Amino acid sequence: MSTFDFASEFESFGDDLKGTAYEGDFVMVVRKAEPGTTAKGKQKFQLTLEFVGGPNHGKTVPQQLVWSPENDTAAKIFASSLRVLGAPQEWIMATKPTPEQIAQQITGTKFEARCKAGEFNGQPQTNVSFRKTLSVDTPVAGAAKSEAASAAVSLDDEPAAAPSAAEVKAAAADPDNPWAA
Repeated sequence: MSTFDFASEFESFGDDLKGTAYEGDFVMVVRKAEPGTTAKGKQKFQLTLEFVGGPNHGKTVPQQLVWSPENDTAAKIFASSLRVLGAPQEWIMATKPTPEQIAQQITGTKFEARCKAGEFNGQPQTNVSFRKTLSVDTPVAGAAKSEAASAAVSLDDEPAAAPSAAEVKAAAADPDNPWAA
């Protein structure tokens, strides 16, 4: 007969085994991004997001971004989320990346997030809103890295115009610009 003590093992995990939903504004990073499809055949990205700093530092939460073109609001949220994660629509349209390349592009992006506690199938869940890009680790060549492309938007906002060549040149020369080479 085994003397393995599940109670002690469970205790070492704390609330992580029960599931924890987080609430508030946080800095997070995309640790993992995998393209795939939902059970209903929709394209998605399955993300593992990690808290950076604060009392939740190092803890992770799963998040799905699902492409739902039949719903304008859902499509705008999807596009806005990808923009904040470093894959703006302009880059996607210009480079025509594969889902795998988009996943590579957004992996490593640090961003400001607003988390709200929720529930799914009786389990606690954290719903994440992608607010603002803080830094992008860009492994895919030709990726756009402009402040205009990374700002969070309201679904009521008009689309921002692409920066002019002069604005891009000025931003590249700015020593405080994290995207300057």
